[in-house]
Amino acid sequence: MSSSGANRRGIIALITASAAFTVTDAMVKLVTRTLPTGEIIFIRGLMTVVCLAVALVVMGQIGKIASTFHRWIVIRSLLDGCATALFVTALVRIKLADLLSIVLVSPLILTALSVVLFKEVVGWRRWTAIVVGLIGTLFIVKPAPGSFDAWALLGLGSAFASASRDLITHRLDPKIPTLAISVAGCLAVTLAGGLIGLNEQWRMPTSTEFLLLSAAAVFFSIGMYLLVFAFRGVEISVVSPFRYTLLLWGIIAGYLILGEVPDQWAFIGGALIVGSGIYTLHRERVRRRDLTGKIPPQ
Repeated sequence: MSSSGANRRGIIALITASAAFTVTDAMVKLVTRTLPTGEIIFIRGLMTVVCLAVALVVMGQIGKIASTFHRWIVIRSLLDGCATALFVTALVRIKLADLLSIVLVSPLILTALSVVLFKEVVGWRRWTAIVVGLIGTLFIVKPAPGSFDAWALLGLGSAFASASRDLITHRLDPKIPTLAISVAGCLAVTLAGGLIGLNEQWRMPTSTEFLLLSAAAVFFSIGMYLLVFAFRGVEISVVSPFRYTLLLWGIIAGYLILGEVPDQWAFIGGALIVGSGIYTLHRERVRRRDLTGKIPPQ
């Protein structure tokens, strides 16, 4: 069983990673009207690989890059690229809100798999908190039933790929640097962008587009690193529900960057997500107290 401190570290990392990914998505959205999707993913991916590679050099871990040829890291990286490719392909055909409501079932999938594969104990209270968080996301995205078709299955495939990736991350050798794992994942995502771009007409980005993609790559680098960090040495069933905070950051970014004003349902959904997260932390504290006979140290 992972320590309470490790779980808190994972939760903070996942929440921060979600914020970084949201900033990235907002910047990318500003260039999607002029650049094709595959080209955006590919260019951002290359820049991200460069950012993380520089970090590896600075931290003296460049020699550890060979460790990423480990079988499970290769599989994890392929799942990362697959999740991105499926998500983007589905996004072309169905609305983003509907797609997010599908992809954000990944915490449920991840928790279920952690019970089956790793024998983690998840009581009915925490299952309830996870479901409440999912309901909160539905209040925010308000998916239209008529919009779900065969393309929605790609979104479900992306959710399974993401959950499987995070499960593998949880089991990787702690001696392998998180940065090296992040680089491997970014390479796979970049390759996915190149594959999507085979059916697109690419063009040279303008200076403004290049600057936006550069900034997006910096935040994407942060998000990729923290996403790996979040699931190492933690209890998956405790940490994974905090992926729902992605939509909360989305509301904030949409308002501040894109001028999108959230409605009352978004606030209700946000309250449910925050409430489910607080309750999950409370149950973790109670469980630790019951197991150790004392309140965990702050």
